[in-house]
Amino acid sequence: MNSIFRNQEFKSIILKLIILQLIFALTGFFVIQMVMNNINQRIIERDMTLVGNILYAHPDLEEEIIPYITKEIPQENKEKGQAVLKEYGYRLQTSKDDQPLLTNIIPGFQWSIAFLILLFFIPLALIIIGEYKKLYGKVTDISNAAEKVVEGDFTVYLHEGGEGDFNILYHQFNQMTNRLEHSLDVLQKEKVFLKDSLSDISHQLKTPLSSLIMLNDILLEDKNIDYATQITFLEKSQSQLYRMEWLIINLLKIARIEAGAIEFKREKVLLKEVVDIAINALSTQIKHQSLEIVGNRQSYFYGDKNWTGEALINILKNSIEHGGEKIQILLEDTPLFTSITVKDNGEGIDPKHFPHIFKKFYRVDSEVKPESIGIGLNLAKIIVESQEGTLSVKSQKALGTEMTMTFLKGGKRH
Repeated sequence: MNSIFRNQEFKSIILKLIILQLIFALTGFFVIQMVMNNINQRIIERDMTLVGNILYAHPDLEEEIIPYITKEIPQENKEKGQAVLKEYGYRLQTSKDDQPLLTNIIPGFQWSIAFLILLFFIPLALIIIGEYKKLYGKVTDISNAAEKVVEGDFTVYLHEGGEGDFNILYHQFNQMTNRLEHSLDVLQKEKVFLKDSLSDISHQLKTPLSSLIMLNDILLEDKNIDYATQITFLEKSQSQLYRMEWLIINLLKIARIEAGAIEFKREKVLLKEVVDIAINALSTQIKHQSLEIVGNRQSYFYGDKNWTGEALINILKNSIEHGGEKIQILLEDTPLFTSITVKDNGEGIDPKHFPHIFKKFYRVDSEVKPESIGIGLNLAKIIVESQEGTLSVKSQKALGTEMTMTFLKGGKRH
């Protein structure tokens, strides 16, 4: 009920009806007063005429007659008068239409009342029509605005001001418009992202596919290839297949994370567990390098163990491919944060590449691993930042590279 009285439209029509009612009541009061004054004037004139006629014929009755006009009349005299007048057809039940005093007053009074009612109805109708016109005007504004939004015009804005359901509706409509515009922008960006991703995937798959087709054609067409050469070709094919598999799997992981399809856990994770996941996954590749782990392996943070291990795999893999003979994993624990740093003594990275090395498919010019695709570090950064962590890099040309994952100690526990 209170919400009704907050509506400007409701308050407007109620105020106008109250004002109209007051005007009608005052007008009716003055009309009735005029009619009553007229009737009173007629009664006074009739009494004066009656007394004058009687005293003209019987002057001696003046003192006896005047009290009947100016004072209360005894009941027995009223009854005597009623009995006498009854014989002449003048009774208490005499119709107002047969009353001489009211002959000219009643019709005028009736017409005045009818005119007053009509006078009241006309502004009442005008008020109702005007208020409904305002209501339908607001509905039309909303309808026109909705049509513009449907047509793609998001600049439309409904003015919000005051209280009431329409202002609430205007506010919600404007919010809906903003959300629709934002959603369409997101969809457009996702469309562009999908297009770019497909283009990148197509480009990245083209080289290994071409190599596979060429190797397969040679094996099929040349029947004189010796066994050793066949094994060499098959090993190359296997390498390209592994490369394609790794590319597709990691691209799917990136797509799932960016689409919000992955829910990262928030649980206590020991650094030892993360390091073990990475070392076990890369045990074959890392056997040619010297690996040293420094720091407290029992240090911990709150995050997702398996996905953090996936990030460390990609960072460590990058050091194996581009690093030197020695790789060091530093585990640091402070009251504020926990970090894992992978440090190598390899070729290093020119500082000009720092803003780009975490971008998808970005590769630093190198002769060490020309087949590198350039999505591992991008995946690692996405995983770390999805857990409210940071991934940073330090490097000097020919002196090696450090990549550090840092997680705040104050992470939420689930």
